Amino acid sequence: MTGIQIYDEQELVHIAFDDICKYHGAKEMAAVGVAYRMAEAAFEALYGMNVPERQELAIQAGQDCAGFRDAFEFITRAETRGKYFVDPDYPAARFDPYTRSSYAFIFSRATGEEVEVSLKKDFLPAAFYELAKKDRDCLRTQEEVQAFETLKKDLCLRALELPLDEVVEVR
Repeated sequence: MTGIQIYDEQELVHIAFDDICKYHGAKEMAAVGVAYRMAEAAFEALYGMNVPERQELAIQAGQDCAGFRDAFEFITRAETRGKYFVDPDYPAARFDPYTRSSYAFIFSRATGEEVEVSLKKDFLPAAFYELAKKDRDCLRTQEEVQAFETLKKDLCLRALELPLDEVVEVR
């Protein structure tokens, strides 16, 4: 993984995964890892070998998870620019049996071109959804808290190590 390059005005910015981790912290590492790979996929689909420009990107998110939001904000500054929108009713990639959350994100350019990038259906194991529900409901044991944190870190590493087409789908 070589990192993401993006123009901020006329300045070429190099963003490594570790840069995003310093910004976000360690809480939602699975989402941060997946978001990083989603940005790679979206930029490849929208720009090919060219470097994207922050100022022309907008993102529609299927959920408001801090890990996704922070990773996309660090890379694109879309939220700061008023170009990050959450649509909790977005119908694609709804894999969590306990929420309406979508794991799909639409990246669009000012030119009107857009691409939907979604998490592969089988990427997150059933245990992830079970532990996330217990976390949301504040019904977790200390062992479950630790197991969930470990699982999120493992999923982050998996997202970063797998070939891109085994992590996300691009439409």
